[in-house]
Amino acid sequence: MNDSTHRALFARPLVFAVGVGVAPLVNPALQSGLWLLGIVGIFGVANLGLAALWWFFDARGLTRHVPVVSPVLGLLGWGTLAVLTGGVRSPFVAAIFFEIALAVFSTGPRGVWWVTANAVLIMVFGEALGGFSQGWQLLALEVVFVVAIGGLGASMARRRRAGEVAVSQGEELGQRLELLQRELEDERVVSRVGENVARLAHGLKNAVHSLRGFVALIEPQLERQSGTNAALAGLRAAIDDLEKLARMTLAEPGAPPAAAAPAPRDPAKIACMATAVDEARRELTAASPDVHWTLVEGDDARDLMVGLGEAPMLELLVILMRNAVEAMGGRGQGVVEYGRAGGFCRLLVRDQGPGFDPEALSKIFQPGYTTKQTGSGFGLFLARRIVEDHGGRLDLANGESGGAVVSVELPLVRVEEAG
Repeated sequence: MNDSTHRALFARPLVFAVGVGVAPLVNPALQSGLWLLGIVGIFGVANLGLAALWWFFDARGLTRHVPVVSPVLGLLGWGTLAVLTGGVRSPFVAAIFFEIALAVFSTGPRGVWWVTANAVLIMVFGEALGGFSQGWQLLALEVVFVVAIGGLGASMARRRRAGEVAVSQGEELGQRLELLQRELEDERVVSRVGENVARLAHGLKNAVHSLRGFVALIEPQLERQSGTNAALAGLRAAIDDLEKLARMTLAEPGAPPAAAAPAPRDPAKIACMATAVDEARRELTAASPDVHWTLVEGDDARDLMVGLGEAPMLELLVILMRNAVEAMGGRGQGVVEYGRAGGFCRLLVRDQGPGFDPEALSKIFQPGYTTKQTGSGFGLFLARRIVEDHGGRLDLANGESGGAVVSVELPLVRVEEAG
């Protein structure tokens, strides 16, 4: 329920307590009796108890009738004070309008009519107890006036509700518009670099052929020297990455990625998590031998199949692990952990770098945003796009002992589906 209901529930017993304190001034006979104590105990404390019940157990089934019962208790309390201080001529009859006003600002039109109907019943019942000593005319006049005020209040409550709905819908539409604007801005940034990326990929493809020729020329001379095998392996891995990137960038949308050998599963839909992790670790180890990777596998992790193609799965892992390498300055200890988490495969990539500051965490997925001098700002953006396009989730956080932690959840595929 809204804040107006909370305020009305607490305002009712407080104002009633003030009325009880004023009652002896209207009827001095109440100063010496236990009437006031009884009235406070029955109506004031009961209403305060309802307010406390609502406060501590809000939105539970136990409290759904509190906004209906509370105004009735309030009207009974005011009606009792009115009977003890002059009936329909009592100044406490005006408190009925206070209850109607509370209903206008805390309930809807039905709530206002509920309070109005109970107010009329209590007025008639109070006069009946006194034998209608004040006459029918004054009672009828006050009833007509209360009903008129109730009708006006119901109309005001209806307009207030309509305004609240309009405000709520406006806020929801504003949030959706903000999300659409953010997505549109992302697409604009991506589209601006799209043509340049295609040109770069075409140039890389041509350069790869030249690099392979140079490697073939220098390889026989370097193989006889000690300590050159690791350098050659790293150079080959880098060239393979460039060629793979160029082919994937220039491929037609929806076309299967080129592969050296046919895979036993459909690479466009299924990927073996263990195979992808092993291949990504080999590539990163060859390219950055000073970073040592620790592999932590959960139960039956080697058999996990995810609903992501082999090429995008490898691309995702390489992006995340390369980011870790760059965060550690090319030297340190990285951890890749993966295993089953319900119907998902959970992947964690940890590093020993400086981690993320709060500003970076809020902007890190924006295309073009980077914290590195030589970064492009598209790695994590593409990684998240890959994961979310396949029904997964990617989150970033700082590790408890330092460094960054990237968490990825990808939907699992059963073995029979993979076959």
